[in-house]
Amino acid sequence: MDADRYARVRDLFLAADELPPDQQEAWVRSNCGGDDSLVQEVMSLLAEHDIDSARAEGERSIDLSQSLAAAGGDAESTPSFPAPSLPPSDDQGTKRGPAKVAGGKPKTRTGSSDTDRGQITRVGAQRTQAVPRYGSGRRTKRGSGGGTMPPPNTVLWVHQTRKARRRNSWWLLLALIIPTCLVGWLTYRNVASLLRKEVQNDLEGLADGLLRSSARFLDNRVQLVESWARAEEVRECVVKLVGIARGDDPVDSLRSAPEIDTIMQQLQYLSGRDDIKFVVWDRTGMTLASWLPDRADVGNPIVQDQANGLAKVFRGQSIIYGPERMVESTEGFVPETDRPVMAPIVPVRDDNGKIIAALLVRGFEMFDDFNQVFSETARVSGTDVYAVNRDGIMVSESPYAVAAARRGDLKVDPDEISAVMRVSEILRADDDDPFSRMVEPLTYAAARASKGRTGMRMTPYESYAGHHVIGAWRWMPRWQLAILVEEPADKAFAAAGIVRFGFLSLGGLLTVAALVTASLIARRSALNEAVLHPLSRYEILGELGSGGMGVVYRARHRQLGRDTALKVLRGDRRSREDQQRFDREARLAATLSSPHCVKIYDYGSSPDGEAYCVMEFLEGLTLYEVVARSGHQTFGRTLFILRQICDAIGEAHGKGLLHRDLKPQNVILSHDAAVGDWAVVFDFGLAKPVDPTGDVFNTSETIWSGTPMYMAPERFRSPESADPRSDIYAIGCIAYFLLSAHPPYAECDPESMFALILNEKPIRMSTHRGESVPPELRELVERSMSKSLERRFQSVSELAEAIDRLRVFYPWTSENADVWWQVHGAEFLDGGNFRPDQIDL
Repeated sequence: MDADRYARVRDLFLAADELPPDQQEAWVRSNCGGDDSLVQEVMSLLAEHDIDSARAEGERSIDLSQSLAAAGGDAESTPSFPAPSLPPSDDQGTKRGPAKVAGGKPKTRTGSSDTDRGQITRVGAQRTQAVPRYGSGRRTKRGSGGGTMPPPNTVLWVHQTRKARRRNSWWLLLALIIPTCLVGWLTYRNVASLLRKEVQNDLEGLADGLLRSSARFLDNRVQLVESWARAEEVRECVVKLVGIARGDDPVDSLRSAPEIDTIMQQLQYLSGRDDIKFVVWDRTGMTLASWLPDRADVGNPIVQDQANGLAKVFRGQSIIYGPERMVESTEGFVPETDRPVMAPIVPVRDDNGKIIAALLVRGFEMFDDFNQVFSETARVSGTDVYAVNRDGIMVSESPYAVAAARRGDLKVDPDEISAVMRVSEILRADDDDPFSRMVEPLTYAAARASKGRTGMRMTPYESYAGHHVIGAWRWMPRWQLAILVEEPADKAFAAAGIVRFGFLSLGGLLTVAALVTASLIARRSALNEAVLHPLSRYEILGELGSGGMGVVYRARHRQLGRDTALKVLRGDRRSREDQQRFDREARLAATLSSPHCVKIYDYGSSPDGEAYCVMEFLEGLTLYEVVARSGHQTFGRTLFILRQICDAIGEAHGKGLLHRDLKPQNVILSHDAAVGDWAVVFDFGLAKPVDPTGDVFNTSETIWSGTPMYMAPERFRSPESADPRSDIYAIGCIAYFLLSAHPPYAECDPESMFALILNEKPIRMSTHRGESVPPELRELVERSMSKSLERRFQSVSELAEAIDRLRVFYPWTSENADVWWQVHGAEFLDGGNFRPDQIDL
C-alpha cells in the first residue's frame, strides 16, 4: 500500500466512522468510485474498529512513533534485489490461483514478471492484510442492535471477573469450607490410621500364626521319619547294604539283597501304610535300596542336581524334598504320579553314630497335609495364603489361584499350580503362561520372601493374578520355604474408603455451594469486565505451541471471523526485561512489510499486565517439517526458498534489524497457487537492532540467545555482537539443512557443539544426500557458513544476487511445487484444483 492509497483509506475510514453503523457501507461504496478492493479495505477496518477499546489502549501504550524511530529506517530503506534473466516459459506473466489463508478462506497471490524479484515476491500492496473477512453470513456489527457480546464464560482472559468471584467467595472459604475440610481431613487421617493399623496387625498375626503351624507340622513329620531311621531293624539293614556296596559287583548283590524287603516291611509297620515308599543312598549318591518291586534304580547314582541336598544330610541335617513334581532323577526310576511330592530325607547312622546313608520316605500324604494347613487358613481368614521356595515357585495350592485359573483370570491349568507356577508379575496380559512367568520379575512380596527376608507392605502392589494387594511374608530358614499372606487392597481399606468418600463428598458439596454463590454474586459485573478486556474480541480455538517467552493460541476474531495466531506472554515471564523483549518482537515485526515476514494485526496489554500480540495465522509446514516429510530437497527448490528468506531478512537488515534466531523451525512454507512455494519468516523474539538507541531495546544480554546449531561462531565469542553477517551464516545453515536433511552440527554436549562450530567444518552435504552437490551450490553454502566474517557474503543483497544467478540453472516451478504438496502436504491444498496427471516434470 503506497502513501496515496493509505491516505485515501484513512480519509474514508475517518469519515465513515462518524456515520451510524447501518449507513457506513452504502456511504463507502458511493465514495470509492467502483473500486471494490478499496471498499473491502475500509469496511475491514471499520468492522474491527472499537473506539472505546482504542481510547483505553492508547492511554496505556507507549508512543509508537518513538518505538519505530528506535527500530530505525522505514519502508523506503528496504533493499531491492535484482532479478536474474530467466529463460522464457509459458508460465511467465500474471497468474492467479486459490491459496490458503488464516481460517482456510481463499485468496489469490498475483505472480510477477521477471522484473520483480525473480517471480518469488510481491510488493506489500499486492498482499494487503485488509482482505474481505466477511460475507453474507457475517456477524452483526457492534452497535447495530443485531448482536450481543458473548457471555463471560466464553472469554478466555476475563481476569477481572475471576478476581470478583474470588473476592466474593473468599469469606465463604474462610468461614465454612476451610474449617470443615480441616476437621474432616484430621478425622479421616485418624480413622484411616487406626484402620490401617488394625489391618496390619491382622496380617502380621495371621502370617506369624501360619508360620508357627507350618513349622510345627514340618518338624513333626521330619522327627517321625528320623525315629524310623533309628529303628534297630532298619538301621541294621542299611549297615549291611552299605557293606555290600563296598564289595565286588555291588549292583547285582544289592538288587538281590533281602535287607531291602526287610526295610520295606519295617516302614510299612511303623507308618501303618502299605503304600509307603522309600529310597536309601550312600555317601557317593548310589541308590542302595528303594520301594520299586523290580529294583531297577538300585545301584545307579542320583543325578547331580539332587546330590546337593544329600550333602546336607551327610552333614547331619535333615531336609525336606519338595514340594516338587518328580522327574527321573535316577536311572531306572519312573515317577508314578504327576502330583507334587513332599518327603523328609534324614540321616541313618551306624552303631558308632557315624552317618552312613540317607533315607527318603514318602507315601504318607505329607504334601496333602501340608497343603491343608494353608487351605484351612485361607478359608477361615478370607485371605490368600501360600508358600514359595527359593526360586519363587508356589509350592502349595492356593485356593485363590485355583479359583482364578478356573475363571480364566490365570492362564494356567488349575491342577498345575503347585510346584509349577512362578509367583511373578503379569507385565503383558497375553503373556500369562508358565513359560513367560519364568522370565518376568517376581511380585514384590515373593521377591523378598524368596531371598530369606521377613516383612510386610501396606502400600498396594501387584499380585501374581494382576490384582492390587497388601501382604506379609515370613521365611523358614530351616526348611527353605516362605509363607505369604495377601489381601486385596480394596477389601482391606474398604472401611477407610467409605470414610474418605463421606468427607470428600461433604467438602465437594461445600465447595460447589461456595463457587455457585460467588458466581451468582459476580454475575452482574461479569459482562462489563469482559467488555473492558482487550482480548474479549477473540475466541480461543486451541493452543498451537509454547516457548520460553510465551504461549501461542489459534484464535478467531469474533466480529471478523478471521483466524489469527494469538501470542500471550507467559505468567512466569513478566519481569521488566521479559516485557521489553516481548514488546520488541511485536514492534519490530510490525515495522516489516515484506510479504515473507509474518504480519502483526494487534498488540497491547491488559490492566493486569498480560502482554499479547495478534499475528497472521500461517497455514503450512515449517522447513523442519518439510524435510521430515520428504528428506533432502532439490537444488532448485532450496534456492527458491532461500531467495524468499533473503527478501524477508534483507528488509529487516535494511531497517537495521537482525533476526538472530533463523532456523528451519522459524520459517513456514505454504502452498500458493500462483508461485508454488511461499516462505514466511516469523518469531522475531530475539531480534536486535544493529545500533540500539531506544528504550524498547534496552535489554541486557550476557548469555547466548538463539539455537546453538544455527548460530554463527562470532555469536559464541561475543554474545552481544550485532553483525548482519550472523544472519547470513544462519541462512547458510538452513541451506545446508535443506540440501542434506541434517543440521550442520549435532552434538548432545553443549561444549562439544560450541567446539565444533568454532573449529570444525560440517560433514559434506553429498555424504548425507548420497549424491554429489554442484560445486557452485556447495561454494554458496560454504561461503555463507564461513567462520571468517570477511569471507562470508557481506550483505543479504549480495547473497540474493548469488542465489539468483544459480536459479537460472536450477529452476523450480509452481508445477514442481504442486506435485510436492499433492504428495506430502495434500491437507494444505484446495480440493479439486489440481490433477497430478496433468503435470509433466
